[in-house]
Amino acid sequence: MKSIAGQDALVTGGSAGIGLALARALQAHGARVGICARDADRLKTVAAENPGLQTFVADVGRTDDLRRLCSEVSERLGGLSILVNNAGIQYQYRFPEAPAEDILAKVDHELSVNFGGMVKLTALLMPQLLQAPEAVIVNMSSSLAITPKASAPVYCASKAAVHSFSRSLRYQLEDAKSRVAVLDVMPPLVDTAMTAGRWQGRLLPEHVAAAVIEAVLEGREVLKLGDTVRLDVLNRLAPRLAARRVRG
Repeated sequence: MKSIAGQDALVTGGSAGIGLALARALQAHGARVGICARDADRLKTVAAENPGLQTFVADVGRTDDLRRLCSEVSERLGGLSILVNNAGIQYQYRFPEAPAEDILAKVDHELSVNFGGMVKLTALLMPQLLQAPEAVIVNMSSSLAITPKASAPVYCASKAAVHSFSRSLRYQLEDAKSRVAVLDVMPPLVDTAMTAGRWQGRLLPEHVAAAVIEAVLEGREVLKLGDTVRLDVLNRLAPRLAARRVRG
């Protein structure tokens, strides 16, 4: 993408963490930005703190919410050219010990938010993106797509699915000779509410956002940050060692 200024952008999971940092960075580069999240009160607070930011209440894990979101985005943002699929949730499962009903109560929504919802939203917004002079879809995957950890098997699997989907989608858009790019972002552990209390050395959301903006402007296809780069190399050279390092 040659410039972010003047573009219309939507960031899912945009009321906190990486999503909010990205929304602010896009605004700083001159984009008109909308964010969606489930918590209406949180969105009101974010809107008050960030003048000009459009907010949409939606759960990306629910198809009806996605349809309504797309309709509202069309009315309030106009011609969308940047879609950031960032929303995500993570549950800790211990399959050998947990009652099956405890897992069944959470797994559908976790998969819907992390993967199914982004696929549906991408499909629903594709007509708008294809009409733009140039557009980009930013999908937030994870270093855990390369090597998973023991405590969150469904989350890791969903991020591997995002990584694979991003590449296949890019192939289709290239074959269609469209002007829609796909950026697959694979950050390591980032300092967000999801990772509170975990290892030291986490990246700040603002650092991730700045790197994503640069990658969008450069037209990159994959963005690996920090430990993800080292983990990827280690996984290629010594996969068992990489697995032991992340396994947990």
